[in-house]
Amino acid sequence: MFVYSLKSTSGTMKVMLLVMLSAVMLLATLAAPAPLQRKAHGAGELKPFPQQVSYPGIIKPNHVSQSSMNSSVSSYYDYWKATYLKNNLSSLPGGYYVKGDITGEADGFDPLGTSEGQGYGMVITVLMAGYDTNSRTIYDGLFKTARAFKSSNNPNLMGWVIADSTGAQGHFGSATDGDLDIAYSLILADRQWGSTGTINYLAEAKKMIGAIKLSNVTTNNRLNLGDWDTKSALNTRPSDWMLSHLRAFNEVTGDSTWLNVINNLYNVYSQFTAAYSSSTGLISDFVVGNPPKPAPPNYLEEFPETNEYNYNASRVPLRIVMDYALYGDTRGKDIANKMVVWIKGKTGNNPNNVKDGYQLNGSNRGTYATAVFVAPFISAATTTSTHQAWVNAGWDWMKNKKESYFSDSFNMLNLLFISGNWWKPTYSAADTQAPSDPTNLTATAASSSQINLSWTASTDNVGVTGYRVFRGGVEVGAPTDTSFSDTGLTASTAYSYMVKAVDAAGNLSANSNTASATTSSTPDAGINLALGKTAVASSIEGVGFEASKSTDGNSTTRWASIEGSNNEWIYVDLGANQSVNRVKLNWEDAYAKGYKVQVSNDATTWTDTYVTTTGNGSIDDITFTANSGRYVRVLCTARGTVYGYSIFDFEVYSS
Repeated sequence: MFVYSLKSTSGTMKVMLLVMLSAVMLLATLAAPAPLQRKAHGAGELKPFPQQVSYPGIIKPNHVSQSSMNSSVSSYYDYWKATYLKNNLSSLPGGYYVKGDITGEADGFDPLGTSEGQGYGMVITVLMAGYDTNSRTIYDGLFKTARAFKSSNNPNLMGWVIADSTGAQGHFGSATDGDLDIAYSLILADRQWGSTGTINYLAEAKKMIGAIKLSNVTTNNRLNLGDWDTKSALNTRPSDWMLSHLRAFNEVTGDSTWLNVINNLYNVYSQFTAAYSSSTGLISDFVVGNPPKPAPPNYLEEFPETNEYNYNASRVPLRIVMDYALYGDTRGKDIANKMVVWIKGKTGNNPNNVKDGYQLNGSNRGTYATAVFVAPFISAATTTSTHQAWVNAGWDWMKNKKESYFSDSFNMLNLLFISGNWWKPTYSAADTQAPSDPTNLTATAASSSQINLSWTASTDNVGVTGYRVFRGGVEVGAPTDTSFSDTGLTASTAYSYMVKAVDAAGNLSANSNTASATTSSTPDAGINLALGKTAVASSIEGVGFEASKSTDGNSTTRWASIEGSNNEWIYVDLGANQSVNRVKLNWEDAYAKGYKVQVSNDATTWTDTYVTTTGNGSIDDITFTANSGRYVRVLCTARGTVYGYSIFDFEVYSS
């Protein structure tokens, strides 16, 4: 903000009026609302830093000028960039990443960063474009790394670990938070630079949004923890509830699913706090169950306080308040305000007294103030002038706080928001032309449970981003290329298919020709029926040890249960009833001395097909009298080591 002081002199009134008019015109020019600006700047930015937006109903620090806040943000960015932004991957020249720590196993790789950090970096970089003249090069390098380190489950999402090895690319499953930030940053990039360059940011955003919907939006309208998690999961991480991101996804795609998720997450928050934190408004790091409740301590082996307001949930206030600031949802304002009223009372109105962790009733768990806890409470306080002194004190505390990757990166995001330099991406679809119809669809039976499809590619005025495969009128797949394998089918059964193409704007083509095929009558005894199928376990040791690792066909990945528990299980859903007479288990060192192999039609009532109390690990290749069932379970009853249970490969064969 520029402040001019005009003192009275003996000069004429005409001169004074001209001077005052000139000053007013200059101020109007300098203070014109940057968000409405469409002229390109510098390296082609349409929204160059600083944008200094004033959100309706949101306050800013009022003891410093806007230019001072902008200067603090740019200075902190310089520090953050120099400390954490790297482009030294020998395995991926030109690839940028954000250097940071991980929690969980890295499967023998030397971890350098995570998809979480990649998402932070991509949002920060696009918002700082214009100040940093190299932002677009950096952003494209960050995106290059995100694409190279694709998820092992959904290639349109990012694997959660970055390591300087080609073997790590495509090796890890996803983490929901990283993908949400990355997809959102691509929308920002489209609004910042347009999508006619080397990377079609908008098309890539829509591709990721579709992948997130496919892998992370559950059947109960929650967000699961990653693409390794199930679609029916009730476990969710509130720090992933990036509500303003989801609204942007809705604006870009026109898909009301995202609004349904937002409304449900607000309901989950309301139910949770009414039952467990009515006086504080706090929420736990992980939420499970219906009705929602805190996850147990040490959930996913993350750390003991996963049932409390800790290093995951500390990020929630920013994610909630932004929904009010950018989109005006007063539910976000009410939640943010309740937390701030509590924390101000708890700390005696001193941000430096915030602790790094609280029980849900407000009792201290942590011992010191760190930015990833303090900064979100300052952002949440911007909803009313009642909290002005807290916001002012918090800004002064935040702008010079320099600690570590996690805290500093999230502090940077809060500095951008509080200063008005996190602008709202707006989008209106222009592409209404649908792709051409896929042609020459063929269907070929590959076995008693699989049919392979192939077709000729469609064309589009902008570009085809994928296809939708329908079996009997029901969508069963969304491949990005021109082939698809439909598995888990019933023997001796005829199936009919058709395919539609989809473009980046979500336009669907008309139907392809119809193709049909009949599965063979007898299963091939040499086919592993469990390969690639959904697996579910009673527990996992942590991220990277999911049940799906035992059915992925990779003998270097494994499912691992929590340690110290005898009664654990894992089962695989074959997709349809099969006649099963053989199970092959490739144990890691943590084997079961006592276990049962069981078969079920409903995953509720189980029939024992094999029982042992003398297991010795290694590879157990078990045959038994054929039993019919859709689900096959290994029920572990006695550990062979002091650890839990761990299986590299869980294979199932038909008679």
